[in-house]
Amino acid sequence: MNGAGRAQWLRQARTRARFAARGTAFVETLVAIPVVLLLGLGALQWALLFHARTALEYALLEGARAGSVAQARPDAIESGLARGLMPFWFGVDANRPWAAAVAESNAQLRQAIAAGWIAWRQLAPTVESFGDWGEPARDAAGYPVASLVEIPNDSLQWASLRQPAGGAAGMRGDEPIGARSLQTLNDANLLKLELRYGVPMNVPLVGRLAVWLMRIVDGCAAPSGRQLGTVDLGVPAPIGAPRAWTCPFYLAPDATGNPVPRWPVRTAATIRMQSPARQSAKTPHRRESPVFGGAAGPAVASTGGSVPSVPPAPPASARSPDPPGSPVPTVPTVPVASGGPVAASVDNDGSRSRADSGWLGIGAERTFSVPGACT
Repeated sequence: MNGAGRAQWLRQARTRARFAARGTAFVETLVAIPVVLLLGLGALQWALLFHARTALEYALLEGARAGSVAQARPDAIESGLARGLMPFWFGVDANRPWAAAVAESNAQLRQAIAAGWIAWRQLAPTVESFGDWGEPARDAAGYPVASLVEIPNDSLQWASLRQPAGGAAGMRGDEPIGARSLQTLNDANLLKLELRYGVPMNVPLVGRLAVWLMRIVDGCAAPSGRQLGTVDLGVPAPIGAPRAWTCPFYLAPDATGNPVPRWPVRTAATIRMQSPARQSAKTPHRRESPVFGGAAGPAVASTGGSVPSVPPAPPASARSPDPPGSPVPTVPTVPVASGGPVAASVDNDGSRSRADSGWLGIGAERTFSVPGACT
């Protein structure tokens, strides 16, 4: 091969190699684009979910704050919840009057509760809390209100002088723990709420795939296969302990009745009552509240094998001195439905499981100080 022929052969070889490389890059791009697209869409959807959870925590705290100053009335809690959800639903709209936005938010909350993609419940105080610490409700003038029971919210610095109507199951410092509620009076003055919300999965492709997967994993739908183009996604397997509470949320309908893929989010908020809590239709029984071991069934005795006996009242020298001339508060007997005395357990008793540092953990979401712990 002469010099000219050799040079031509080299040029042809380089051209073939260049075209071969171009083909390889094209194939690699075709393989990578779906993966990168799914990862990007998934990151976007998860960011929207975390943003929604932050907004829901704020909204539920607004509802708890509204309830804490309004005797824990359900209508006050829902009004506060609607106000808290208003920025999440409508954003910042300078052209929308505030009163109109609040009214629209209340209407949307009622529609959402009816459709099933919003649900809230009261976790504490419970019926047993009212059985131990309830007193006849009083109006603004101080007169008793018939058929209304409330947990006193005043003079809590002298809570050790009040005795639970159902007897004591132990002591927390110098405060008696009610045998029915397993709470002190200060603990019974904590309002704890839970919010369940179906967040719309609006990101294309990823939202519907995630809902399809989790409905099977949580046991809400029969296992079935699915394909993404030519890719077989297989059949997911249900988990051993499915979350049954999530099933109504995954495909809850919108205002038009069409099912919408949603992701169930659950959050809780706890706040100290600023007014006497009154029993309502939303007040749960202790066995229904996960805060006090409701998921595990009735409370049982601790591993020590015995229920703590009722200790005698602490001596006067161990109590905080009372102001001169201060009357000793009395607790009238109020007929309140109760399941009877319940054995105390370190696993389900918020009062007894508190550390000696003076800080109380309720439901593991927040930490609250006992009044006077910092003094």
